[in-house]
Amino acid sequence: MLDQDAVNRLVIQQITAEVNARVQEVMSSEEWLAAFEDRILRYTQDRILAKFDNSSTMPEIVTAVKNSVTELFKDGHIPGIEQYVDSATIAQSVNQAVETTIQTSLNFLGQDPEWLSRVEALVNQSVVHETIARIGSMDINTVIRQRVDENMRTIRQEFQKNFASTGISDRAASCQLTITDTDTVVENHLAVAELSVVNGATIKDLAVTGSINTDNSAWNTLADNISNTTLDKLTNAWRDQLVQQVAAEIGENGIDFAAVNIGGAPLVTGNQLSRSVTESNLQSVGVLKTLSVTGDAHLGTMHVVNRRLGVNTDTPESALSVWDEEVSVVVGKHKAKHAYIGTARDQALSLGVNRTPHLDIDSTGLTTVKKLQVGVHKIGHAPQVPGWAGTRGDIVFNADPKADRVFAWVCTGGFNWQAIRGAE
Repeated sequence: MLDQDAVNRLVIQQITAEVNARVQEVMSSEEWLAAFEDRILRYTQDRILAKFDNSSTMPEIVTAVKNSVTELFKDGHIPGIEQYVDSATIAQSVNQAVETTIQTSLNFLGQDPEWLSRVEALVNQSVVHETIARIGSMDINTVIRQRVDENMRTIRQEFQKNFASTGISDRAASCQLTITDTDTVVENHLAVAELSVVNGATIKDLAVTGSINTDNSAWNTLADNISNTTLDKLTNAWRDQLVQQVAAEIGENGIDFAAVNIGGAPLVTGNQLSRSVTESNLQSVGVLKTLSVTGDAHLGTMHVVNRRLGVNTDTPESALSVWDEEVSVVVGKHKAKHAYIGTARDQALSLGVNRTPHLDIDSTGLTTVKKLQVGVHKIGHAPQVPGWAGTRGDIVFNADPKADRVFAWVCTGGFNWQAIRGAE
């Protein structure tokens, strides 16, 4: 759709340009200027003749005025001409000439196919630019969406108003059927002549007022399930009743265990339990004379697992594994014909008596012995000559050697100690 205002502006612009060109052409024409000058002269002469109507020298005056006016026009100086020239008359003359020129130009241009083609091209170009500018300033998506929404609302209203179908009769006053991507919901009572469900059906409450077809696999399955459930309930009820009766009988008359047989053998013979009783869940027993276990045994904090004994642990690491909080001591085989007593983890080990460590082995293997005797000889350390009685052959190493090169003392009997020096 074209913009009429844009077309009008374009036509006015083209006509204005053409009129200005024609006016310039007319005003540059000497013929038109001569005619215009002649009219001015005649008008001036008429005014002067009126002033000098009774003069006897009229022809001379007229000639003089004519010559003078001509000279003034040539020089471009006509002082006070507004007193003798009517501007309205000049404007009327100019307008008439301009109108004549415009009309002639329009008649000529209106018959020029090239000019008409150029005007049409300019009009089309201006209309296209104006249309693009207007479209660019508008939110086309919003406009289209609004128009689509308006049309959809109109279509929906017409559809709801005029909808009619041979297979559907809508007489509901409110929404009764809701359809989503996952469900179809019937808000109230559903009445059908025949219902067929393909995959499955979940029914909260089922009431059958007519007959049920029993000649199908589903009915057989349902009947079997009901029968089994009923039988289970009867069996459980009968069993519970029987247990209660047995318990009451035992409470009144007790149990004669000598008359109870298991696997064809008496449960109790004298004070001995039948060998066929191999499992029980006893919580407490008296003093056991003997106990034989062929598998794992768990006795409080002591566990026998896979021929290994664990104390405070059910996963013994060796033949004997004793845990005391985070410390573990193991006793077992190190290699062929070689036993091992120590730790199985990154821990230090101390050996001692009277709860006092006398031999310490740290985690790197460094061994520290506070007192050492080899055979009958004692070996020790002192920072000076020992002051105690020793046994001949005891050796005391110098714990603070000096420049005298004494690195040990050997006992020669009693309190006598002989220095042992290093070689020079």
